[in-house]
Amino acid sequence: MKPHLRWVLRTGAFLLGGAACAIAAVGAVSAFHPSAFANAVDIIADHDTQNTFGPAGAFRQGHPARIFLVKKGTSSGAIEGFNPANNDKLRIADFGLAKPEAVKELMHEDGRDIVLNLPGGPSIRLLNTSKESLPDTAFQLELNRNGLHETFAEDFNSFSWYAEGLVPDKDRQGRWRTHYGWQAANAEGSRSLPGESEVYGDAAFTGTAQAALGLNPFHLSNGSLEIWGEPAPQHALPFIWGRRYVSGLITTKYSFSQLYGVFEIRAKLPKGRGLWPAFWLLPADGTWPPEIDVFEVLGHETGKLFVAAHTKAGGVHTASGGDALVPDLSADFHDFAVEWQKEEIRWYLDGVEIKRTATPGDMHKPMYLLANLAIGGGWAGEPDSSTRFPAIYAIDWVRAYRREVKGQ
Repeated sequence: MKPHLRWVLRTGAFLLGGAACAIAAVGAVSAFHPSAFANAVDIIADHDTQNTFGPAGAFRQGHPARIFLVKKGTSSGAIEGFNPANNDKLRIADFGLAKPEAVKELMHEDGRDIVLNLPGGPSIRLLNTSKESLPDTAFQLELNRNGLHETFAEDFNSFSWYAEGLVPDKDRQGRWRTHYGWQAANAEGSRSLPGESEVYGDAAFTGTAQAALGLNPFHLSNGSLEIWGEPAPQHALPFIWGRRYVSGLITTKYSFSQLYGVFEIRAKLPKGRGLWPAFWLLPADGTWPPEIDVFEVLGHETGKLFVAAHTKAGGVHTASGGDALVPDLSADFHDFAVEWQKEEIRWYLDGVEIKRTATPGDMHKPMYLLANLAIGGGWAGEPDSSTRFPAIYAIDWVRAYRREVKGQ
């Protein structure tokens, strides 16, 4: 890992274009006629700019595409001009459909159109479209949980801390390490990243002082782990390298790593400018990139979810991913997941796919988990008068699974 390179990624060099997941809201009709749906696309679809990254994380925008979200309660309607070649997607939720072939079995051709009759309704007509023109990648479906075997589970009924520096007989015990570990346990390089404004504390953290500073951001509440971010107390400021905030980081660096699988977290995120919660994966061998960002969210845009896969397989640092417009992630708990397999990576929100990309050539080694609440920096911005403290990143649980895949 080279922290200064990650700083380039995490301070604004990879801003992504807007994406949207609009709910189908056209009225139910008794017959399908193209003229009756002249405005259907405007109502049930919105744009998703397909984005990639260039060298060193430079942002590169692709051609705009459209996402059509169909779920229980959606009214029947029609879609005109559906174009998989331009990355248009049909996102189908709440019907238990995890495989494209299962969707196609519910389709029949009617003249020049396809009619998709979903269980219990609605019926969606794709105008001037044939089954042959719909590749599997045209569908964003639910996470297929068949064949998943749980390999890691944390419910946070207690906090199993890898307590470096607290007392010698507790060192190298516990599941969750509370700093990056790129330098000594109390060193700046293990407790933050260049350009950010937080220091990651714990009960043993001293900074440059001779004794623990009493900066513990971890709290258990109602079966969840809460990571609190808040302004550093006055007594700690001289010992934390000019950082102005205290927050928390947890990693499974010494307790768990895995090659491929499904990695999932259920969390409620804080709202406020300057806040930057994330859940991500790094290689257990200490190299960087690769890196998988299961999610990153900015506190002043809690209706937008960012995902990314970073790589240096081509000799320079590039990344692929995107963003999606989602419900307010600060209003309630949501499930965030990534399925990382040998050929492909797919991201999910509340069990439904939102993005996918090919697996980079250097992303074939075990990776461990990290969750953190960063504060400040060039991308998130600094907190302002609208930011409420303590800012709380609440984690209900974390899971990992291995999928039975032939040839792996």
